[in-house]
Amino acid sequence: MNGINVNRVFLGGAVAGFVIIFGEYVLNGLILSEQWTALRARHLIVEPSTAQYVAGAILTLSYGVVLIWIYAAIRPRFGPGPKTAIIAAMTFWFIAYALFLMSVWANGFVTFSVAATSIAWGLFEAPIAALTGAWVYREESV
Repeated sequence: MNGINVNRVFLGGAVAGFVIIFGEYVLNGLILSEQWTALRARHLIVEPSTAQYVAGAILTLSYGVVLIWIYAAIRPRFGPGPKTAIIAAMTFWFIAYALFLMSVWANGFVTFSVAATSIAWGLFEAPIAALTGAWVYREESV
């Protein structure tokens, strides 16, 4: 990772990850709560355990790190700043939201409504996460 400040990728990624965790709590824990309860019942899945929520939070923090790594990796081509953060966010959104959620829907694990709502939510969540994480990221060592 020549030229990438790995410590700042993790720091900015943690910030971005916490933004995503908050957004996912609002979306899935509040807005889509009833739909998720119905889906769990349909698939005979029990309510997630504390360990599963912790694992989900760690996974989501990892998403933030990947998002800021994408930002850091494309900075030499597009330059630092919000434009590059948005490009990184849309790249991340396409892979982590659009492709993943359409796959989960296509395999019958979620309804189209849940998939479409989550994909649309990501169009706002990913850029906010990228902008906050990119604000923390710096090339130079601290």
